[in-house]
Amino acid sequence: MVIEWTPSLSVGVAEIDAQHQELFRRAARLIVALRAGDRSEVQPLLEFLADYVIEHFEAEEREMRAAGFPEYAAHKAAHDAFRRDFEELAGEVQRSGASPLAALTLHNWISDWLRRHIAGVDQELGRYLLARG
Repeated sequence: MVIEWTPSLSVGVAEIDAQHQELFRRAARLIVALRAGDRSEVQPLLEFLADYVIEHFEAEEREMRAAGFPEYAAHKAAHDAFRRDFEELAGEVQRSGASPLAALTLHNWISDWLRRHIAGVDQELGRYLLARG
């Protein structure tokens, strides 16, 4: 059970692709730490991901606004929902502790969300940005 970025998830915009790759790397480390019950690694990774997700989403949203992306509102709503859901899940992990069950729950949720979001709306954004030059 591995969570990793693959070239099929490229949006064609180097900065966004690099950020996505970092999200996958850190999420994978978090899942490994949860499986191992390594609480000393879990908390810093949860904090990093919470902060990095905000930074990444804000960068994407700036790009969308600057380019006049017509699906901005829906895309931002998806980002907002992810942030809320991640905060809730991170809180549950902090309360229940690092465990294989927490790893499985987080793995399933984050890998599904990232893959669907990137393969859908982020790739649509990438095509739009590339077409605008």
